[in-house]
Amino acid sequence: MNRIFSINPEDAWPDFPPRSYARLDHHEPDDLTTAQEAVFSFDAVDAGWFGFPLNERMDLGKPVDTRDEMRDFWSQLFKGYLGPPKDPFDEMPIYNIEVTSKKGDRYWDVLIAIGEEDWLDIELGDTGRFPVDVYGSLLAAPVIAHLLALLQVTGDTAAALSNAFDVDAWPDAADGDVDAILSGVGTIDMLAMYDIGQGSAIGLLDSSETARLYFDLGAGAYGNRQTRPRPLRFCWRGSPSIVLSHWDTDHWAGENSDHGARARKWLAPRQYNLGPRHHAFAHRILKNGGTLHIWSGAPGKVRSISNGPGQTLSIKRCSGTTRNGSGIACYLDDDNYQASWLLTGDAGYSEIGAGPAFTLTALTVPHHGADMSHKGAPPAAMALHARLFYSFGPDNKHGKTSISHPTAVAVTAHDGAGWRHGAWSLTTPAQVVAGGDVLATASHSNGANLAVHLESAVAGWTAAPAVPLSTVPCVSACGTKHGCTSNVIQA
Repeated sequence: MNRIFSINPEDAWPDFPPRSYARLDHHEPDDLTTAQEAVFSFDAVDAGWFGFPLNERMDLGKPVDTRDEMRDFWSQLFKGYLGPPKDPFDEMPIYNIEVTSKKGDRYWDVLIAIGEEDWLDIELGDTGRFPVDVYGSLLAAPVIAHLLALLQVTGDTAAALSNAFDVDAWPDAADGDVDAILSGVGTIDMLAMYDIGQGSAIGLLDSSETARLYFDLGAGAYGNRQTRPRPLRFCWRGSPSIVLSHWDTDHWAGENSDHGARARKWLAPRQYNLGPRHHAFAHRILKNGGTLHIWSGAPGKVRSISNGPGQTLSIKRCSGTTRNGSGIACYLDDDNYQASWLLTGDAGYSEIGAGPAFTLTALTVPHHGADMSHKGAPPAAMALHARLFYSFGPDNKHGKTSISHPTAVAVTAHDGAGWRHGAWSLTTPAQVVAGGDVLATASHSNGANLAVHLESAVAGWTAAPAVPLSTVPCVSACGTKHGCTSNVIQA
């Protein structure tokens, strides 16, 4: 197991790499055009690790050989051979490097110009004038280092790195395999959003409160590790598969604390320019006996199946150009109730486009309530009973910026579309329990109250289900030895 997934912080990769090769994993805020501050998260590998004898498959001086080696490696792994020789991923020293920058400082112009496809050579030291946070695992505290140099990698080295971490080495899922994952779901009666900290995990439940499909399986990680509930385990008694909306850590990181998640069927979008941590995660799923189905649907492509009398389950490939905006959205339509649910992941509304056939009675706010105003307006609230879900961690943070989710911009936009936010302030949201149409997984601290987890929440098609759900959490019978921790008490 790669140490980046270690549950115990003391087992993380130590200290920081003096020099690393890295890709920009994400930045917050999503829109940098008017930003005054931002955090840039880099997916990095210690540069000293590449090549013989530590890593025989990735020779940065031989990009063609590296491509051939890694395609051979992934071919064996996807075919079910769990022990390909010269496996590079368990011993690959992967780090998350968070650089917080403000407009006008030394690195701002360099940082905002970095593309998802670029490779960077990052030099860090013990002393300097530009401190950064370095994480050796999802759950470890940061090590403070100082950024000394940030240069773009070119030539054979860049080509070899791109070939070493190339999703084209992963086979396309057949349409029949995609449909088989969706068609095994059955009739869905409830939508549950789980309290997993800063991230997203959604369950589609049948009438017996059993999860039949998960849409994301995220959890708080890195700078938001403290928002993750502990322990955190999901319900597997219905043998659900997982649809991954997109390749962001906070949408799959719930797996690392739940052994029951690994040997499952995972359906994920083909997204390019993924860095080392995501390749290591794909390796982790396959090596533990799970299956990974990579959907290469073109933007706007929809796959729909009838999952019960009068009910249709659909996934749609979003049309954006970034990782957040080019993933998978999910929606359910129920002819009997003339109602629809929309699960957005981190995609903006304009990137999802048309889809649901009926009035929305459940909607998940994109990107945990981030400012997504540049990517479309929220759909109007028109149903007499509807629920608007916000999934975020209590007192979440993003680097050393002042940014926290949900943002006033997102809350105001949804309130303006008719979604009632009850007791929330539109300018300083999420400091109390909202009421109205809103179900949120957390509440932030303020002068009078501490930040708290509000536990998981559930919606029905046209009315609130009775809560707490009576069959979860459970000690056993969840398909794993230790049972689940899902406490669903909000409706």
